[in-house]
Amino acid sequence: MNQPTTCNRQWDRAERRARAWADRMGLLTTPDEKRRLERMGQGRMAGFVAPRADPAELELLAQWGAFIALVDDSLDRGPGNGSPSHVRALMDSLVSVVDGSATTSDLSIPAVRAIVNLWNRSTPATSPQWARRFAARYRDFADATCEESLLRTRRTPLALSRYVEMRRHTITVLPMLALVERGLSGEESDLESLREATADLVAWTNDLASAERESAEGTDNLVSILARERRCTHHEAAAIARTMISERMDAFDAAAATALAQGPHSAGLSVRVDRIRSFLDGALAWQGETRRNDPEAAGPDAARPAEPERAGNNPPPSGPATGSPGPWQAPTDVPRSIDRLTRHLSLAVSPGGAVTDRCASRVLESALFLALLRAARTHEPQQEQLTLFLRARRVGADPVDALLIDACLHPAETAGRARRAVAELAGQLNRGTGGRGRFKAAMMRAVLHLLCDAPMTDDDLLPSMPPDRITTYTDVNLLAIRVICARATGHPHMVTGAERNRLVDSLGTGRNRLFWEAGATTHLLALHAVRGFRPGHPVVDDGILRMTLAQNRDGGLPFLDSQDLWLAAVAGLAFLADDRLRPLTGRMGEFVASWQAPDGGWPFASAMSQTDLDTTTRCMEFLQASAPERYASRLRRATRYLEAMAGPDGGFPTWVSSDAPDLDMTAGALLALAPTGRHHALLTRSAGFVLDAQRPDGTFERSWTISESSGILRTLNALHAVPQPSASLAARIAEATARAVSHLTAVQNADGGWGRQNNDSSDVLSTAQAVPVLARHGNHACARRGISYLLAHQDSDGGFTSVPDQTGPRPLPFDFPVLASLHTLPALLTAASLTQDPATPSPCSATHRRIRSSSRTPSTVDWSALD
Repeated sequence: MNQPTTCNRQWDRAERRARAWADRMGLLTTPDEKRRLERMGQGRMAGFVAPRADPAELELLAQWGAFIALVDDSLDRGPGNGSPSHVRALMDSLVSVVDGSATTSDLSIPAVRAIVNLWNRSTPATSPQWARRFAARYRDFADATCEESLLRTRRTPLALSRYVEMRRHTITVLPMLALVERGLSGEESDLESLREATADLVAWTNDLASAERESAEGTDNLVSILARERRCTHHEAAAIARTMISERMDAFDAAAATALAQGPHSAGLSVRVDRIRSFLDGALAWQGETRRNDPEAAGPDAARPAEPERAGNNPPPSGPATGSPGPWQAPTDVPRSIDRLTRHLSLAVSPGGAVTDRCASRVLESALFLALLRAARTHEPQQEQLTLFLRARRVGADPVDALLIDACLHPAETAGRARRAVAELAGQLNRGTGGRGRFKAAMMRAVLHLLCDAPMTDDDLLPSMPPDRITTYTDVNLLAIRVICARATGHPHMVTGAERNRLVDSLGTGRNRLFWEAGATTHLLALHAVRGFRPGHPVVDDGILRMTLAQNRDGGLPFLDSQDLWLAAVAGLAFLADDRLRPLTGRMGEFVASWQAPDGGWPFASAMSQTDLDTTTRCMEFLQASAPERYASRLRRATRYLEAMAGPDGGFPTWVSSDAPDLDMTAGALLALAPTGRHHALLTRSAGFVLDAQRPDGTFERSWTISESSGILRTLNALHAVPQPSASLAARIAEATARAVSHLTAVQNADGGWGRQNNDSSDVLSTAQAVPVLARHGNHACARRGISYLLAHQDSDGGFTSVPDQTGPRPLPFDFPVLASLHTLPALLTAASLTQDPATPSPCSATHRRIRSSSRTPSTVDWSALD
């Protein structure tokens, strides 16, 4: 199994040095060029492709990356710079430096000055053979760039085969790979197929990410050429490109295996293969994170989500003015919709198996970041973008967001009413917080103090807690709030020096992710707190750098920088039910398995330390459904993790065993443990815990979700997974199911959809999670109407758009847009069961049956008997 991809801990130093170097070399001649370089994150690139490099090596790689990107940009954007004659002249000058043919170099040209500097630092302690190989690869890049310029000027359509060959060199992977390999000994000629596969994979993945931007600029890339040659739509061409990437990944793996199977015929061969694989994995990880392909303009309009464009063959619902859905047309509409959705979802998975969807911007983190930059008096362009984002979000904002925006943009007018406003919002802020109402209120008052200097009192000073009894998040949040409150009330001595030191030390850990432990809220609160007592500490500047790299195209800041593991597990389980998406699940499973933590659990994002029960149970479900024998040892370790988290009442908490049990987590534990064939007593207690939590109206507690149907779907799936329940337990499960189905039937809206709660407008996520419940357990007529609602709300690209359903910190919603499509896929796949007579009892879901059959293994596996 491949090692998980990490980023070199010294990447931030390389990032700063690369920016300063580019400026010193004269490569940054306009503010736009400076902003583009900042968005790229070349230090992050170097950290990903060379995770074990020393600081000097990392710095050199980041500067090469900055040089290549800025020169390429100058050829594309500068007036007259893209002419074939100019490109040829510049490329000849650059090549002459690295191949030694230049007797003198024109150092007045910034690009020449830069490559002379880089080359002089790259060649010491290398062999003449390496220098010649690098020069040959750089010459290939230069020739391909010149050809590209000439073809673009002549407007010559490029054939796919020629484009693939040319793109292999214009992506500059091969010269960069040579730099990464230059310190290795031994022969390298046997691995050329591996390097070419690496270049193709990075190029094609980049083309997928940049297709929208380049199409708007009128530039051809892999997707547009495929669309032209195959005479298909842009979305169909993108799906073809994704298939090409999967096949090329297989070719890479085969080439690596072949090279290693030849034995130690060449010194250091396995080390060289490992270096190339690390480069590929790192380059793909960086591409999933970087913002360099985002459109450059960010303003008030960008902050508002566009109304989804409806597909031409999926018009809005027909019917009376009440919005009732049109007639049920499953035989034709559903397969067509699923086909378009699977093409869309195939693009959500990276070549390495991660789901790298980007979290949408949110008011809380954007306001905190703006306040931090204002206090530091730095990054004025970012301040402007954040301000525009907040102003745009003020229109139609809910009470919490409105309060935060007013506090940030109009502090003098808001400070006096802030404390009263928090008290008025207490009911909303305390919902689903797992008994942490006081903690959440204190956090909100600390935020408002930072935004508008709203007063805090001694009552807001939360007591300290031992860090070994709480999560990493709670520890850092608690320390930050205590520091902020103690300073605000004039009692800084109430926080010990040891606590301050622990807060600073904590921010120095977890450096693989942009945000500390992937979360912006905690990171920002901690940065504000540290700045209050050590304003010049490096962790503050480091944190600001990280935030700027994560800023979204609309100018706002997301809550999380990733949820790739949780999303991969959710997506993988759904993909197993579809023949076209199932081939992607092999790499998804490898990605998920590689990030299992030492305690047996999983964090929600790669390179985090804090595990959680929700991600762990979803990863277990996915691995068990896809390849239980292959992942048997990991499933055993995860089972021990769950056993240690179980409470005496059968309830399971989210984070640590000492926390209060959570209904959603307990449902997840039921689903994860049911296939083991053991834990009968625990599963019975857990089922009782879930049943006791059902409300009289048939709904269940919502904590980490907002939608009632989301809670109902998860809990009913869990209850019906209990193996061989007793007669009394089975009766209780049947009764609970009937109440839940009755509730969903009663609250369905006139347009066929469901809202988050009764009387809320319909949304895709709530509807997609209600449909499977009714298809499996009850009213098929209602389910059909729900499917019609979903068909009518499919976007033009085949995906689905919805309001967010997840919360964090509870009860604030956050949005990973891909979730709407991921939850809609199982809903549409259940449509096959709706063709039968409504009076016929609904069988087990088609999705569940196909997931179980796809693994071609018994549904119950004794992991203790497997290696």
